Amino acid sequence: MFTTLLWLKETDSTQNRLKEWNVKYGTVIVADYQSQGRGRLGRKWISQEGGLYFSFLEDPNNFPSLIEIPLVVGYSIATSLEKLTGVSFSLKWPNDIYYRNKKLSGILCELYKNKLVVGIGINVNQEKVPEEIKDRATTLRLITGKEWNRREVLLKILENIEKDLDLFRKRGFKAFKEKVEKKLSFIGKEVKVIGGEKEIRGKFIGISSRGGALILTDEGLREFLSGDLSLRGEF
Repeated sequence: MFTTLLWLKETDSTQNRLKEWNVKYGTVIVADYQSQGRGRLGRKWISQEGGLYFSFLEDPNNFPSLIEIPLVVGYSIATSLEKLTGVSFSLKWPNDIYYRNKKLSGILCELYKNKLVVGIGINVNQEKVPEEIKDRATTLRLITGKEWNRREVLLKILENIEKDLDLFRKRGFKAFKEKVEKKLSFIGKEVKVIGGEKEIRGKFIGISSRGGALILTDEGLREFLSGDLSLRGEF
């Protein structure tokens, strides 16, 4: 599935490169530094030296659905890192990988013309995180106390993503739902979900067959296919 790997010293955004360059499906672009790295909802992703920042290009028509892609890719990354480090990681719906209560990695999926561009940022060898997010973010180096070969980490993750996306292509999200649900943070907890202009509060009881967050509110059970989810106390 992944046929070409381009490693850049610096770029504005690996997402932008795959959108704008005429490259084949299966191309992966990695950058040591991004001047305009971003996450979901246009948020800035701080691309410090020592991190791993990459995007890959897929044909969106190859998949039964696109809604679940962030959860499938997140599961792939989490399990890859667990095999490498021996440390357990969790998923924060819909697109983040966490260690305890701190963010390690984020995923951005964008549909552009006939391109599915999936971007991933992982904090790897940074010895510290910016002051403004130090209580909410961490790195592999801080977690394990050792420096990592970023190329080896990348290749392990790509191998796992390739395998899992192939399974998703063949069997759909049903092959992942139970496994993903077991790794989700905040299951059974009181949470708030912000989607668009609305904020909904209730108990996070799991995910639907299409990866939506199932929230039990005072008005009944609701499904969210997008939005931000956090613990009730985090505001």
